[in-house]
Amino acid sequence: MILNKHYETDVKYVLGQSHIVLRMLGIWPSTDRQPNTIEKIANISLVIISYLLVQCDFVPGILYYVVLDGEWREKLKFMPPVLFSFMAIAKYSNLLIYKYDVRNCLWHIKEDWRTVAIGDAREVMLSKANIGRRLFILCCTFMYCGGVSYNTVVPLSRGSTIIDENTTIRPLSCAGYYIFFDPQNSPAYELVFLQQILCGFVMYTITVTICGLAAVFAIHACAQMEILMRLMEGLTDDSEFEQRNVSAKLAIVIERQIRIQNFLQLVENTLRYSSLVEIVGCSVIICLVGYSIIVEWEDRNLPALSSYLVSLVSVLINIFILCYIGEYITTQADEVSLTIRTLDWYRLPTNVARDMTLVTAVSNLPPRFTAGKFIELSFRTFGDVIKTAVIYLNMLRQFTE
Repeated sequence: MILNKHYETDVKYVLGQSHIVLRMLGIWPSTDRQPNTIEKIANISLVIISYLLVQCDFVPGILYYVVLDGEWREKLKFMPPVLFSFMAIAKYSNLLIYKYDVRNCLWHIKEDWRTVAIGDAREVMLSKANIGRRLFILCCTFMYCGGVSYNTVVPLSRGSTIIDENTTIRPLSCAGYYIFFDPQNSPAYELVFLQQILCGFVMYTITVTICGLAAVFAIHACAQMEILMRLMEGLTDDSEFEQRNVSAKLAIVIERQIRIQNFLQLVENTLRYSSLVEIVGCSVIICLVGYSIIVEWEDRNLPALSSYLVSLVSVLINIFILCYIGEYITTQADEVSLTIRTLDWYRLPTNVARDMTLVTAVSNLPPRFTAGKFIELSFRTFGDVIKTAVIYLNMLRQFTE
């Protein structure tokens, strides 16, 4: 093993983005030391504030559908933010429950960066880390742009309406029923409007955190599999073999393979329920946002239409990132399996070749990144999500016409 002299700089480069979003949510798990009292109080305060902000959208939204009567066409347009609030609560709760598993994943990554297995391992890991950072930036860009436009452009584009008794109704991004006050009166309207923007920021941060962590963990695992393939190829590189050296190399290969398998299992256990909520919830949101796009197109409300389109693209990108990560892991694992099967076995000592049978058997069972242990994340799943959303959109249109 080789000590990485650039360890601290590399870790900051790889985990810097995840550190920011986890800090904002109050759930950054320190892997080097125990947090002091001030940090604990700050984290607990951030968690409470985040929960309260999300609940301020979710509870009035549920009451709006339960208590008030109205046209289904209007209610369907306000359903995506309520569903998104529920998804945010579920994903945030999952992050809190599996906080220590997240810490173990981060600690595992730091240890892999502290000592590298081969000379060019750092370059391999940095090249893969760039992919994870690009995925994170892509998710952030569309999620925050789509969210800000939805929370500001959509309600402002609808304009105020006057109903009976000269009562002016000013729109909000998320409709709600408020028991103790009227949100149409000033300054209540301005405060609710601001609260919904802050709530949206928290929800988008939660979504970005899930996609960001999945990208960082999965791409790191792929980098380790790339290093594993080079270690396997190194078994047959030498022209003359000493059994002791080959056995030592094989031991490193086996240790690295087991370490990768354990890490992927830990990542699967940490993010499987969050990924399930993301896949199922976003499938419904795509259907509802698609319906809202059709309604705004019929009403010729171009600003709202543009905001809905950006929101739709951001949701699609979130699902695509998760499915891309799952496909990438599977493809990389298949390459590992192909590498071990195509080694020049005849150049290995007999007992070493016999010992590699188990390594080959393990490599023939590639890991799968799933949502809830029953939805495999792949490009095929992404296509199934799109097809399912379109089918339900057609059913919804027929129901509301």
